[in-house]
Amino acid sequence: MQNEKSTLKWGGIAGILAFVVWILELPLYESVDPFASEGLQRFEDVRAALGLSTILMMTIAVLSVALILALYRALRGTNIAFALFGCVLGVTGYIATALGDASTFFAFAPISDLNWAPAVSSETGATVALLWEATQGVTNTFFFLGTLFLMLGFISLGAAMLSAPTFGRRFGTVSIVFGIIGVAGVVAGLFVTGDTGMQVIGIGILANIAFLPLFGWKVFRLSRAAGAS
Repeated sequence: MQNEKSTLKWGGIAGILAFVVWILELPLYESVDPFASEGLQRFEDVRAALGLSTILMMTIAVLSVALILALYRALRGTNIAFALFGCVLGVTGYIATALGDASTFFAFAPISDLNWAPAVSSETGATVALLWEATQGVTNTFFFLGTLFLMLGFISLGAAMLSAPTFGRRFGTVSIVFGIIGVAGVVAGLFVTGDTGMQVIGIGILANIAFLPLFGWKVFRLSRAAGAS
């Protein structure tokens, strides 16, 4: 019982902290966005800020995984199939998006170094620009798959919550709705080209930001109830 209480407590706190870090991270990421049209030319100016942004995103991923694991602990006694499937999808989603965030720094930095190397010819500059665009495509793939897996995880966890007395149909429905909205954004993003497509996929990010504090607080409350019983 004590182990379960501790898992729920720290998992809930982790979800709430992930939300707080997200709020701090959003304006920073907007200011250093490497996917902007001038991203290659301004990378050196924002390198340090983008490095900090990457660290914050890794922190969010780790904290969010802790929440997902706590949710699995809370749900495994009622519907272990949906709980386990949702946990695996959720963890995979957070890892994939974390890889996408990390690549915005570690993959783009060498390309920027090549771009600003001494005596770069016009042909080399054109090649560097193509490399930058190709790397963006790889990074976007991580974001696409990560968001898709994460939203499917929300749906599966929500299905497990429907039969869990500690969550009930209200929380289960909310989780499923978040997941469906996110999946719809991901699917719609496939049919929209350019930066607009990634912005549509970003609907899933908004669903995730709303998910973290709501279910983090719920799991934290469950830990207090477990301690009282």
